Parts: sequence; structure tokens; C-alpha cells
Amino acid sequence: MTWTLQTATVLGAGTMGAAIAGVLADAGVRVHLLDLPQDAEAHAADAPPSGGRNRLAWEGLERMRSARPANLYDAQAAARIQPGNLEDDFETALAQSDWVL
Repeated sequence: MTWTLQTATVLGAGTMGAAIAGVLADAGVRVHLLDLPQDAEAHAADAPPSGGRNRLAWEGLERMRSARPANLYDAQAAARIQPGNLEDDFETALAQSDWVL
């Protein structure tokens, strides 16, 4: 039986989670990169994509994109990574994913 991984969810956008999301995106997999939600009021001045409730996931994505050596072989792969948070996006991400880690 053949199994194809098309969409994955990575829980945690720290150094390791963001790097795993990058490796998966490089391989052509769509990735939901989720972390803890941030208080929207405390970060009201931050406008997406850099802030708001998904701030930790966006920061993880930016760290991964600027890492040296690079976590992405192809800069276009970053477009396959969708930052989110565990409160607002978990159920949708889970329903769309073939693999969660």
C-alpha cells in the first residue's frame, strides 16, 4: 500500500518545530505551523503577518527563513507553511493533515 504525505501539522514553532516545518515544505508538503496563541490585545499594535494571535508561529517561520545554514533549500517553499495557533487553528489543521507531530 502506498501512502502519500500531502499536509502535516507541526505543534510548536520553536527552533526544532520551525526547522521540521521547513524540511517538510522543502519536500513539497503543505504545513500548518502552530504554537500557543498570544493575547490579541497585548499585541494589537502588531499587524499580521508579524503579530497578533499567531505571533509565535510567525516568529518561528521568520527564524527558520533567516537561519544560517538555511533551513529552506528553496525560498518558495516558505509559501507552503501556514502559521497559526493551537486555540484558533488546531481543529482545522488536524482535519486537513495526514500527519501531526
